[in-house]
Amino acid sequence: MQQSTSEKSNFLDISIWRFFNLNWETTLYILLIVLAIATRFWDLGARAFSHDESWHGNWSWKLYAGQGYRHDPASHGPFLFEANAFIHLLFGVNSYTARIVPALFGVALVALPYLFRKWLGRTGALVTSFLFLISPSLLYYSRYIRDDIYITVWTMLLIFAMLRYLEERKSFHLYLLVVILSLSCLLYTSPSPRDRTRS
Repeated sequence: MQQSTSEKSNFLDISIWRFFNLNWETTLYILLIVLAIATRFWDLGARAFSHDESWHGNWSWKLYAGQGYRHDPASHGPFLFEANAFIHLLFGVNSYTARIVPALFGVALVALPYLFRKWLGRTGALVTSFLFLISPSLLYYSRYIRDDIYITVWTMLLIFAMLRYLEERKSFHLYLLVVILSLSCLLYTSPSPRDRTRS
């Protein structure tokens, strides 16, 4: 018995690959990002805090708990503490949530070479993403509360914005440079040494 036209055009009969229009390059990037999520987030809270992490975690918790934050020019700027305090506000306070922001940046780093395909080539960008994925150092700092992974991501974005501006001379890329540099500065400096308290 032949199927009717309506049965043949059923949504469930549509090829998922054709539906999403995925080629091998896109599929490989999705696979790399999924692996990055798995390796950056799996058992994230199992390891004990190091000295640096305990210090950063304590100040983040104090800001979250409404005890304020005083910037110390000899230490990190407010971004690290405020980002962690925001995560605590959303998901609670524990060793896992304290490392969520670095893990997110670690996943973003694996995806970023996609933006550099024009200069690295499509194969070169994929290889770079793969190397970022398996790098022991980048994996470690993607699961560690410190500024290393933040500045790595912002440096990549800074290079991308500079290359695009040199090619296209568009104001947008200059504005992007300013935003990235401002975020980078918030890792180390603060506009004011006054206390910051959570309202």
